[in-house]
Amino acid sequence: MIILKNILENRYYSYFMLFCIFCYAFFNIKYSRVGDIFLALFLIGSLPIFAIHKDIIFKNPIIIILIMILIAQVLSWINSHIYIPEIADKTPKLDRLAKLFVFFFIAYWLKANIKNTILLWLFFIFGFLFAIATNINFMSIIELVLNQQRIGFLIKNSQFDSMLAGTSLLMSLSFFYLTIKSSIFGKKSKAALLFAILLLIIFFTYIVLITQSRQVWLGLISAYIAYAISHIWINKKINFKVLIINFLSISTLLIVLGNTEIMQYRIMSEQDVVESIFIEKKDIEMSSVGIRINSWLDAKDWILKHPIIGLDSEAISEVIQQSKRFSKELKKEYGHLHNFFIETLVAYGFIGLLLIFAMYYFIILSIKDSDLSDNNKQYYLLTSISFLTYWLIINNFETFNSRIIGVSTHNIIFASFYTFHITKFFKKNSINN
Repeated sequence: MIILKNILENRYYSYFMLFCIFCYAFFNIKYSRVGDIFLALFLIGSLPIFAIHKDIIFKNPIIIILIMILIAQVLSWINSHIYIPEIADKTPKLDRLAKLFVFFFIAYWLKANIKNTILLWLFFIFGFLFAIATNINFMSIIELVLNQQRIGFLIKNSQFDSMLAGTSLLMSLSFFYLTIKSSIFGKKSKAALLFAILLLIIFFTYIVLITQSRQVWLGLISAYIAYAISHIWINKKINFKVLIINFLSISTLLIVLGNTEIMQYRIMSEQDVVESIFIEKKDIEMSSVGIRINSWLDAKDWILKHPIIGLDSEAISEVIQQSKRFSKELKKEYGHLHNFFIETLVAYGFIGLLLIFAMYYFIILSIKDSDLSDNNKQYYLLTSISFLTYWLIINNFETFNSRIIGVSTHNIIFASFYTFHITKFFKKNSINN
């Protein structure tokens, strides 16, 4: 056990684990199979954590929630064999929700080192840029932009392109703030770095616009509002100057973006469908929004029949297959519900959904219980709330938490915040034991 502990705590072993994590962040967007190799390497390399820290690791709230998630998935699988045996899986798919907890191991190896978290985000950003650069025909992109058509970069689809751009934009904004506050750069080097980051901010903003994903637009605006409100809540006082600046900033942003032809077209194109929802029209048009609404209405009946533990993951596609709203052609094309949380309710019931929300709650709460300075603690708390708001919003309209690229993005984001708690947790409990 001592030998195993010495290996785990060896700095070169830690460097190798970080190398695997950084490669996972970089390659997973363009080459997911290569990313999976590095994922497997650092997960296998992390297994000794359970042996070395066996007396304390199961006291950690995230590990407790993970165990409960695994149990909930088994119960849902058993329930599916009782009520829908004809489509039930032979074995439970424990990784469907468990893979969202990979952030725990990434957080462990980041060691609460801010430089490591910055490097992780940079590898993610450059992995996205690499995927864009190797996937597109620049001339065809220019032609599509001039014709105001929706742009995609063949990473998966436009929603995922936009999600990655929105995530990279939030990361770049964070870098901009950290660079301004940093005292390690000279004036010239800081100015050059800020200029480079500003170019990234402009680029990712443009990508968010031309990929025309409304959930990402809503997610980014909601993240900004959440940041402003949380700033007041954390400081427990209203700074009217900051409040006015935030109000003017978001108002100006909405006015400017609202007057662009791209945003006007994307918003107004579904106006008739949205109106039909509010007047309770029975037949909702199968547009982009309509497909989502119809699938959610179909899912409601499944949720009400099995609200506690759901009917396992196979029930998700069955919602569409048994729908009277979807045509045969659409049933062949769609097998998911475009909403991670509704899918969780169908598959794992309210127990599964509450456990997912508990995971996010403890990630945010963990920042308050860290060794960060008061200023850094406030900054990371505000930033984590913004990222979480963005992530929750966009997962209401697409199942990013169930797809490879979305899962890796989730784990990279939230590992960067949980690392400050988990590092303190192991240090504190190791000393006590």
